[in-house]
Amino acid sequence: MIEKTEKIIMLKDFYGPLLTEKQQDVLNLYYENDWSLSEIADSMNISRQGVHDLIKRAELSLLEYEQRLGLLQRFSLTRQYLEQVFAVLKDRNWVEQVQIDRVLKLLQEIDNLI
Repeated sequence: MIEKTEKIIMLKDFYGPLLTEKQQDVLNLYYENDWSLSEIADSMNISRQGVHDLIKRAELSLLEYEQRLGLLQRFSLTRQYLEQVFAVLKDRNWVEQVQIDRVLKLLQEIDNLI
């Protein structure tokens, strides 16, 4: 399971351009630069509560975009399938037909996601 900070950063990578510039800035400062609410509030000349509200609204927007579009889920599944393909290819016995069939099946799953 992806921890919350990592998930929000990844969601921001996918959907960040859909947020307002202010929401993007606040998420960058909070999650990637590890600023406190007070530091962000001082920097942006808004209240701590305003920063908190901006963060929560931005997080909610990111989660809604993911629920509708599923880009992070597809990315994660693609990564899992590729890791399995690499594991099979690293196996010295991968030439066996069963392994070839497994690689082909995994590649088909990746193709379906893309």
